Amino acid sequence: MRDVFGPVEVLHAAVRRRAPQVAAAIVLDAEAGLRRLCVTYRDAGPYAVGWGGTAYEWRSGPASGLPLPADPERAADSIAAALGALTRQEPSAP
Repeated sequence: MRDVFGPVEVLHAAVRRRAPQVAAAIVLDAEAGLRRLCVTYRDAGPYAVGWGGTAYEWRSGPASGLPLPADPERAADSIAAALGALTRQEPSAP
């Protein structure tokens, strides 16, 4: 794989930051030739998430084909919620 920091890599970083208990790995979808984020939490998953050009979307699992927010932080929160994981909330500014 080439060293590229694209939308899937940005989402991977957001999931690791927002929900560190979620197992997340970037995998190559051999059929499409695109990178996907594979996520698992406890007995939920593994499910694939990909970039659809304008927003993230579920590529497998019960929500396959459904969109996620385009913002990686919001998408990470949505992924964690769908898997049943808690997210880290950003501290409030004083």
